Order: sequence, then structure tokens, then C-alpha cells
Amino acid sequence: MNYEYYYNNARNRYYDASAEITSCENRINDLRHQRQQKVNQINQLRTDIKNHQDALANITQISQSSQILHRKLLYINNKTSEASMNFSGMLSSSSEPSKNLDDVYGEEMSNTRHALNGILDSLNAKKNTLNSQIADLQSQLRQAEWDLQDIDNDARATQTRLQESKSRRSNASYDMEYYRRKMNAAV
Repeated sequence: MNYEYYYNNARNRYYDASAEITSCENRINDLRHQRQQKVNQINQLRTDIKNHQDALANITQISQSSQILHRKLLYINNKTSEASMNFSGMLSSSSEPSKNLDDVYGEEMSNTRHALNGILDSLNAKKNTLNSQIADLQSQLRQAEWDLQDIDNDARATQTRLQESKSRRSNASYDMEYYRRKMNAAV
């Protein structure tokens, strides 16, 4: 029997398994690094989503307060009209020329209403932008979580290959030792 042939065959299996072990260990280290980066990305995305949701809640609260501001502005407008009628009534009995307070303060009220509407339009635009950004961040988060799952699956598969390669190398080592002893005994 040609023990040298079997010894060389076992040695080749040993070296192949050793190369596979090195490759698997390098891949596992690379996957650990990728996993940590992905976990950091997921944590950052969750923080960004929370910050955007908090900002959206604040803008929504301010926007809801706008109804109160509109009512107060209408209240002031009505009170100004009442005061204007009373003022006109008082001035009609005197020799002073009558002034209409609605005319005096009307432009200011209009400017205030216009400014308030501009602020509210800006807030609504910001709300829409934040909603869009939140949806985009949530989409990125889902993708990152899927990527993390793929990394974990790849790491498990590589770990299995590593164990199989270690087993093959161990078996090849035993075979090498067995055929080495047979070759020495044959001499």
C-alpha cells in the first residue's frame, strides 16, 4: 500500500481546511465590523426619527394653538369695531371731526392677520417636510434592520463553515499522523 500518497492527500486536505478556517475567521471579523456599523446606523436613525417626531409634535401643538390666535384676533377685531362705533357716537356730539377706528386700525389688523396666516402656512409646510423626512428615515431604518439580519445570517453560516473546516482539518491531521506512522513502520 502506498502510504505516502494517502499522507499527501491528508496533508492537502489539512492545508485546504486551514485556508478555509483563515478565510472564515477573516469573514467573521469583517461581519462583526459590519454589524457594529449597522447597529450604530440603526441607533442613529432611531434617534433622528425620535427628534423629528418630537419636532413634529411641537409644530402640531403650535399649529393647533393657531385656532386660539384666530379667535383672539377676531375678538380684538370685534372689540375694535364696537369701540369705533362708541367713539364715533361720542365724537358726533362734539365739534371734532369723527374718525372711524376701523379705518385707523383696520390696516394693522389686516397686516396682523396676514402675518399670522404666513406663520401658519410656514408651520404647515414644515409639518409636511417633517412627515416626509420621518417616512424616509423609517424606510431607511427598515432597510438597515434587514441588512443587519442579513449580516447576522451570513455570520451564522460562516460560523458553521468554520466549525466544519476545523473538523475537516482535525480529521486530516489524524489521517496524516496515521499514515506518517505507517510510513515509518514500513521503513
